[in-house]
Amino acid sequence: MSSLLSPTDTLNREKISVRTILISLLLLPLIYKWHIECEALRYTFPTLMAPFYSVVFTLLVIATINMVLKKYIAKHALTGGELISLYVLMSITLLFMSYDMFLPLVSIIVHAFYFGTPENEWRELFWHYLPDWLTINDPSVLRAFYLGDEPFFETHYVMKWVIPTFWWCAFTFALIFVMQCINVIIRKQWTEQERLVYPIVELPYQLSYNTNRFLRSRAMWWGFGIASIISLVNGLNMFFPSIPAFPNKYISMSALFTEKPWTAFLRGGDAIIIYPFAVGLGFLMPLDLLSSCLLFFFLYKAQYLIAILTGLENIPGFPYPYEQNIGAYMGICAVALWGTRRHIWRAFRTAFGRQIMEEKEPMRYRTAFLGLVFGGIFIIGFTMRGGMATWIALLFFAVHFATIAIPLTRIRAQIGFPIHSTTFIGPHHSLVSILGTRRIRAQNLTWFALFFWFNRDNRSHPMPHQLEAFKLAERGNLDVKGLSRLMLILTAIAMPLCIFMLTDTFFKLGVNTGKVGGQINSFGGRAFRFLEGWLTAPQDPNSGHIAAITVGFSVTILLSAVRSRLFWWPIHPLGYGVSFHLHLFWAAFIISALAKWSVLKYGGLGLYRKSVPLFLGLALGDFVMGSFWNILSIILDRPTYTFYY
Repeated sequence: MSSLLSPTDTLNREKISVRTILISLLLLPLIYKWHIECEALRYTFPTLMAPFYSVVFTLLVIATINMVLKKYIAKHALTGGELISLYVLMSITLLFMSYDMFLPLVSIIVHAFYFGTPENEWRELFWHYLPDWLTINDPSVLRAFYLGDEPFFETHYVMKWVIPTFWWCAFTFALIFVMQCINVIIRKQWTEQERLVYPIVELPYQLSYNTNRFLRSRAMWWGFGIASIISLVNGLNMFFPSIPAFPNKYISMSALFTEKPWTAFLRGGDAIIIYPFAVGLGFLMPLDLLSSCLLFFFLYKAQYLIAILTGLENIPGFPYPYEQNIGAYMGICAVALWGTRRHIWRAFRTAFGRQIMEEKEPMRYRTAFLGLVFGGIFIIGFTMRGGMATWIALLFFAVHFATIAIPLTRIRAQIGFPIHSTTFIGPHHSLVSILGTRRIRAQNLTWFALFFWFNRDNRSHPMPHQLEAFKLAERGNLDVKGLSRLMLILTAIAMPLCIFMLTDTFFKLGVNTGKVGGQINSFGGRAFRFLEGWLTAPQDPNSGHIAAITVGFSVTILLSAVRSRLFWWPIHPLGYGVSFHLHLFWAAFIISALAKWSVLKYGGLGLYRKSVPLFLGLALGDFVMGSFWNILSIILDRPTYTFYY
C-alpha cells in the first residue's frame, strides 16, 4: 500500500496511507457542506462538544462499510490505523467550520463597515483602526454578503476576499502550528509519564481498532438502545405532540426554591438535565476528578447562598465566577507546566544537544522549539503590522495560552470534559479587568475585537484535538510523524476552503434575509459592541475582578500543593476550574459517579471493563440519533430534535 515517506525511526509503525489522504480530501467539502447547513443556516451545532458527534457518526458509517469489505474483499479493507487517521483528520479540519472558529471570523471581517451608522458612530470610533488587509469595506461586497442573490465566484468579489482570507489563514496556521509545537514538547510527559487517561478518544478508538467486537457487544447495544429510544421518542414528539416526551433535557427546579436565600441554588443552573452522552462519557472520567467537579459545583452555588445571607449579592457581579475561573485556569496552566518543567528541559537538551530520544515524537524537538519561537515572532509581527503595541500583543497571546489553550488541553486529557466554554475568560476580558481600557488604548482594543473569534467559547479549540490525535497515534502504533505533517497540510487546505464555502453560501442567501441563522450577525455584533463599550465608557482596573482572579489562582495552587504532599487527599484542583461550566452536566455526572463507584466497589476492575461498552453505547446512541435528526432536518427543511442544547 502506498504511503507517505517516514523516518526510519518509525519503521515498525503503521504508515499514513495515500488512500487515507485521498478519502480525507474527498470527505472535506462534503462534511463542510453538511456543517454549513448545521452551524450557519440552522441552530444545530455538532462541533460544540468533543468528540464532534458528526465525525463519530461518519466514522461509524465508514467502519460499518469496512466490515463488509473485510468479509468479501479483505485486501481492500481499511486498517484500524487508517480509520483512526480519518477520524483525526476529519476532526482537525472540521473544527474550522464551527460555531467557535471561522463562522465568527467571517462575520467579523465585514460586520463593522456594514453596521456602522451615524447613531453608533463606529466610523469615528474605530473604523480607522481596522486594517484594510484583514477587513472588507467595499459597499458592493457588503451588500452582496448581507442581501444575497449574488454569485461569489466573480472576479470582483473573489479578489476582495483573497487578501483578508490569505492573511487570516496565515495567522491561524501560525497559531495552530505553535499549539502543535507545544503539544509535541509536552506530549511525552502527559501521555507516557503521567499517563493521563484521555477519555474522549475511547469511543473513536473502539470504532476503529475493535470494530467487530465493539459492535457485537450486547452491553453496547443496551446503552445505544437507551439513548436512541430517548432521542427517537423526543424527536417524534416534535412531529406528533400527542406522543409524550422524555423530560431529560430540562426539568426545572424553580418550584423547589421559591424564596430567598434558597433561590441561590437556581444560580449557575436552574434545571436538572440528563444527557445520555454525558452519562456515558462521565463514566470514563477518573472518579476522583468527577467527584471533585461535583463538589466544587455545589460549593460554587453555595457562594450565591452566602452572598444573599451577607448582603454581598448587591455587589455587581459577585461572586465573580468568570474571574474565579480565569484565576483557576491560570493555576491549572501553571501547575501543568511546573510539573512538566524537567521534561521540557530534557526536551530542550535533546533538541540542541547530542542526545537522540525522539523516536516516538510527532516532530523533532528542535523543530518544535524553533517552530514555537519563529511562529511566535510571526504572530506578534502580524499584530504589530496592524498597529498593535508589542507589549499588549505579547500579553494577549500569553494570556490566551494561559487561560484557554493549555488549560483546555490539560482538562481534556486528564478529565475528558466534553464541553468547555470560555465565555468572558479569554484575554479580551481578563486584560480589560486587570489593566483597564485606558491603559490598553483604542487601537489595541480594536485588535481585541478582531481577535474575538478565537477567544469566545472555544468549544472546538484546536489544541486539545491535536494532543488527542497524538494519543490515538501512540495507542494505535501509527506513524505519528506522518500524521503530524498531514494534520498541518490538511489544515492549510481546509482553512481557505472553509472561508470560501461559507462566503459563497452567504452571497447566495444573504445574511440579513432570514435565510441564514441569526448567530452569524451576532458574532460580529458582540465583538464590535464590546469595542464600542470600551471606547465610549473607558474602564479603570477592576479591583473586585483582580481579587477574584487572585483567589481562583491561589485556590488552585493550594489544592495542587496539598494533593502533591498528601497522597490520600481526594479533592482534585481541576475540579474547581471545571465546576463553573457544570450547569448542563451536574445531574448526568452524579449518575456517572454513582454508577462508577458502585461498579468498582462491588465488581472491581473486571466488572468496570465489562461496563465500559454500555456507557460508550449511551454516547454512540446519542451521536447517531443526533446525526439522523440533523440530516432529516436538512432534508425536510424544518427544525427537528437536537439531543444537546
